[in-house]
Amino acid sequence: MPAPVALAATLAKKLLWRRIRRVAYIALPLVGSGLLGASNEQSGMPSKGGACPGAELSDKDVPGLTGEQTRNARTIVAVGRDLNVPSYGWVIAVATAMQESSLVNIPHGDRDSVGLFQQRAAWGSTADRMDPVQSARMFYTGGRGGEPGLLDIAGFESVRLTEAAQAVQRSAFPSAYAKWEALAVQVVGEPSVIASACYSAASAMDGSAGGEAVRAALRWLGTPYSWGGGTINGPGEGFGRGAGIVGFDCSSLTQYAWHQAGASIPRVASAQAAALPSVGLDPAGWRAGDLVFFHAPGDPATFFHHVGMYDGQGGMIHAPRTGLTVEVVHDFLSQPYWRNELAYVGRPAVSQELPVVAGARHG
Repeated sequence: MPAPVALAATLAKKLLWRRIRRVAYIALPLVGSGLLGASNEQSGMPSKGGACPGAELSDKDVPGLTGEQTRNARTIVAVGRDLNVPSYGWVIAVATAMQESSLVNIPHGDRDSVGLFQQRAAWGSTADRMDPVQSARMFYTGGRGGEPGLLDIAGFESVRLTEAAQAVQRSAFPSAYAKWEALAVQVVGEPSVIASACYSAASAMDGSAGGEAVRAALRWLGTPYSWGGGTINGPGEGFGRGAGIVGFDCSSLTQYAWHQAGASIPRVASAQAAALPSVGLDPAGWRAGDLVFFHAPGDPATFFHHVGMYDGQGGMIHAPRTGLTVEVVHDFLSQPYWRNELAYVGRPAVSQELPVVAGARHG
């Protein structure tokens, strides 16, 4: 690659990663509090974990884009994440769709081309090419007729965007994709678009009570952890380490989310665990919205130091500790800390009316 081109590609990637870091969580080892009510401020929480916080999962449009364009950009990013495509690939895909369709799912084009990526008939059925999820998947993995996808392009991460896009699209205007690179980097780096990388179109938000609880919790991604903060109505100011901080602690987040779904559960992790029926520790039996409780070896038998919410996709939504924000930890059971300290999983019911513990201020 010529030196100026390589430098431009490197700078574009650096810009993307700077934007991603604004909303990406890199967990730090936590400092133990030594208090019985310490909840999630125990030491030893994991220092890694594919989390995706810092942005509200919302319908807010990206500045300069319409609602449809924003939704399509989110879909492209979410599909890329599902396929483990590196983030530079998301940029290539978004820039390609900008050139081909202006990020609008159009039912016409040159000859038999349709959809976000203006894929021709050989790529797949009209229905698939007009489906933003399926058309994005084909861009990454290839078409029905053997057309190569981005993941088939060897070393695409070190290739100029316009060359990578052209290797997939085989356009009559191979240099046209370059002009969209800067804007695609900006769009992919928007917090509301990066948040979509947490959840695919096949998310657990299916209208069930648990799905509604998950959706309610996800609205507050990026909200500060506040010791003792939060109520059934939303974020609130805490006390002690949470003084002056408006946010949630771990149990107030789960209490709030389930209140929005129609269930009343207590405050404080241990009280929540005591009030909820067990659904077992086998993830195969879990549903979106189930509450996961953690118990350290030195904890009293009925004490749980932390609670989070299972998102239905292998992840956990939780408020971690002072200084951090509400986040999603993907595939949390792959991490020894969470796997080893998981001790109870309970499922609230919309019909249950449990007492809200008066004066219980911490999760």
